[in-house]
Amino acid sequence: MFQHFVLTRFNLRKKDWLETKSKTQVLTDEWMRNRLELFEHYCFSSVKAQTEQNFNWLVFFDVSTAPEFRETIDRLASEFRAFIPIYADGMEDFLPAIQRELNARLTQPYLITSRLDNDDCLHQDYIKEVQAQFDQQSFLAVDFIDGFTLQVAPKVRFAKHAHVHNPFLSLIETSKEYKTIWCNERHGYWSEIKQVKTVRKKPMWMSVIHIENKINAFKGFGDVNLEQLQAFNICPKAWNYIETHIEPYRAWRTQGVYHQLRTGWKVNAKILKRKLFHGDSTT
Repeated sequence: MFQHFVLTRFNLRKKDWLETKSKTQVLTDEWMRNRLELFEHYCFSSVKAQTEQNFNWLVFFDVSTAPEFRETIDRLASEFRAFIPIYADGMEDFLPAIQRELNARLTQPYLITSRLDNDDCLHQDYIKEVQAQFDQQSFLAVDFIDGFTLQVAPKVRFAKHAHVHNPFLSLIETSKEYKTIWCNERHGYWSEIKQVKTVRKKPMWMSVIHIENKINAFKGFGDVNLEQLQAFNICPKAWNYIETHIEPYRAWRTQGVYHQLRTGWKVNAKILKRKLFHGDSTT
């Protein structure tokens, strides 16, 4: 009845993407080694451990990717059959490459596409919960508002987070004249769309904050038991590092309360705006 694809971009060249928020250059060999390690320890590990395996994961790498890194990518593909590396010619070829790959694979009347950044994680039931929302809708975005956030450097912190129209959206639609979740890169685009179902109290994602982020910063809140992290199935090496270096909530409680108040206000304001302009679509 449907096919489900997770879509991730990796090291695609982009003219205005030259450095990280720490002012270091991107897309260098050192950047790529660090990003592949981060990807394998967190993102790849979490997707591989999904309780529902009926999906394919298309990860878009640049055609200029060096043989050294292609070997690592090939190894990951051999370890997880749903992981399918695609080589595209920069960001300008990203959307056309998605269309080419889906056109070659689509056989069912319905399509689900999910967005995932290469440095973030999915709860082990994410795919299962997204597919549970399927009811032959012609066009419906699914937005799990609640999640977690993990900062791995310079300090280790783990906390709750919430985000309306976040980077973990999924889109259910018909396969005929499909658009995919990447039909618009701007997150705010979805605030203008009526067909969005927001889901609360199911933390299905985790943003990973590190020194190479372009924009993201740690905005977590709440004293969360580290056991909650187990559902994201990060690799043992990463788990040991987090467990050894995590900073207790009491050390940053004031900042956490500030983030909780600010995040709560933003989330509630956006949900209210959706209700006023589009009707109640929250469950």
